[in-house]
Amino acid sequence: MADKGEIKKLGAPEAEVVQTKTPEFNNPLLICCFPSAGVVGIIAANTIIEQFEMEEIAHVRSRYLPSAAVFMDGRLRHPFRIYGNSEKNLIVVTTELPVSEDGMYFVSSAILDWAASIGVNETVILDGIPVQGIPTQRKVLYAAEEEKIADLEEDEHMELFKKGIITGIAGSILSETLCREMVGFALLTPAIPMMPDPEGAIQLLHALSRMYDVKVDTTELQESADQIKKKLGEVAHQVDGMRRSRSAPSRSGYDRIYG
Repeated sequence: MADKGEIKKLGAPEAEVVQTKTPEFNNPLLICCFPSAGVVGIIAANTIIEQFEMEEIAHVRSRYLPSAAVFMDGRLRHPFRIYGNSEKNLIVVTTELPVSEDGMYFVSSAILDWAASIGVNETVILDGIPVQGIPTQRKVLYAAEEEKIADLEEDEHMELFKKGIITGIAGSILSETLCREMVGFALLTPAIPMMPDPEGAIQLLHALSRMYDVKVDTTELQESADQIKKKLGEVAHQVDGMRRSRSAPSRSGYDRIYG
């Protein structure tokens, strides 16, 4: 862990966590949310951060992060941020940017080393599984270490993710928890791959709330999800109409163009 005053001036490190505030925690839950299908993890993270008025307590520096600046409400923010709320005993790690494949191990190790130093025992990944079209089954799936499976099985609204691969920084973090005295698991949900999917984020937040009594209000997200469903329904109706008009016999080329 590096203090803000100890940051190297020349060259970015392979990976380090720079802690800027020191709130008191008691074995906090570490929630990791990264870019994925439907950006469901990012949506969930932002909802938690805003509702609980979490403050940025640290950030990650690494040569394996893109050279980019992130603005939020016109304010410059670190690309890879760590938020905390000691009252809720929660820590949220999030970024909008991808991590280079060569740097996955360094970044995930730096995060978990820092997390262990402040007493984190459990780490959860919130992520989306890309599917075609609008998901019809929104049940949350879980993948976990053996010692956590029994707890997750108690939730009848979730199902075991029997076989698959979790890639990227999320998969790297889960892989690293296996090498540590820390329990790692993932909550996953089917999501629309090419656009924001608030409904997927809602399912993840509900699952998290049932497990840890987090009590996240998803009312605004549900309104956004309803609007997106409506727009997608309108688009689907238009596409269906176009297909029918193309299959119907036309009297002239102008019918096909302007009909």
